Amino acid sequence: MKAIKVKKLYSGQIGSALDNAVAVIDGEKIRDVLTDEEFKKTDRYSQADLMDYSDYYMMPGLIDCHVHLMFPGNDSWGNVFGEYIVRDWTEGEINIMAFRNAMTALSQGVTTLRDCGTLNYASINVKQAIKNQHITGPDILSCGAPLTCTGGHCHYAGGEADGPWEIRKKIREQQKAGADFVKVMGTYGGTIGVTKTATFSDEELQAAIDEAHLRGMKIAVHSCTFEMTEKLSRLAVDTIEHTVLCSADCSKNNLDIELVQRIIDHNIYVDHTICCVKGAIAMFGQLVKAGVATAEEEASYYSNLNYDRLTVESFKFQAGKGVPYIIGTDAGWRAADFKASYYENLYVMERNGADSMELIHASTLRGAKALGIDEHVGSVEKGKQADLLLLKKDPAADIAEAIKNPEIVIKKGEMVNR
Repeated sequence: MKAIKVKKLYSGQIGSALDNAVAVIDGEKIRDVLTDEEFKKTDRYSQADLMDYSDYYMMPGLIDCHVHLMFPGNDSWGNVFGEYIVRDWTEGEINIMAFRNAMTALSQGVTTLRDCGTLNYASINVKQAIKNQHITGPDILSCGAPLTCTGGHCHYAGGEADGPWEIRKKIREQQKAGADFVKVMGTYGGTIGVTKTATFSDEELQAAIDEAHLRGMKIAVHSCTFEMTEKLSRLAVDTIEHTVLCSADCSKNNLDIELVQRIIDHNIYVDHTICCVKGAIAMFGQLVKAGVATAEEEASYYSNLNYDRLTVESFKFQAGKGVPYIIGTDAGWRAADFKASYYENLYVMERNGADSMELIHASTLRGAKALGIDEHVGSVEKGKQADLLLLKKDPAADIAEAIKNPEIVIKKGEMVNR
């Protein structure tokens, strides 16, 4: 048993902070949370190994609700398109990449992550290796391959299904293989050659929702159009990924108050992945600057510039109306890496009106609630898993800067070798 003394402890609950706190850890679990004065007065933990970090701040480990472990997330690899990775890499290489990214995320303080789509079962393989203690890593929730219609977004990952019964069967197969939740591509995305019409019908979408909930699984739906986000606000989905409010041509947002109120009323969590497009901007921008971009690539560069602005505007609008947002980075996709993306997301959100205490909650306990794992992780409380960050800077003053390079990461009660 060990006890960690800190200057201030943020539990993950909104507005919850404890000065001069001591967290008592017994194995993988948090045994108790006390003030230093209470700790000194009790003899219950007299045998605990006291670790004095009284100049540090403590908060729960971060939860990244949207990543893609199979992708490099780094344009220096020269191969950032999923289509080419599937074509050129073996499944073994993809599994190794998924493991590498999981370790990088953990080193940056992400103790739990939700993989929103890899080739076949790459992320499930890594999850199982961690669960079976072959390796130490973050807790992983995986959907396997994302569900998409034939020729739809990320079709190369192996999740193509058409018609209600094919979709239901695919969900059953994935759960059998170890999937924790269902991810559906509700619209097109960044897959090469996929048109805006390559999406599921209303009947197919409803079948996916019904089957997921029938099997006790949560469902996340990718939405890159206002029309799909508006549709999802009326349905029993659990999270909306990207939660785009802009028009199909990315020219303007439709800031619909009734839509966001429906999201709130239906207890849907939104995941803005607010900085994932920045990697695409950097990538295409290099091509444009070098004068080697094709006409299509140059158009993508300017479209992404506008999309990035509209994404921030959409976040400010939705957050300002009280829509419960969680933190997902889309790390892995294009040039969104696993080392800096969480910091970049919090930085943009904080600089656009989000309160740091709200962001602590969104990064931890709210994310756990959205994923249905809040009984185990997401807060510094008795009985919870001891997933903790020790920080030199106060996250309530500036959470982005505080977590940019966390000094100490604790996973299941053990310090992570970073």
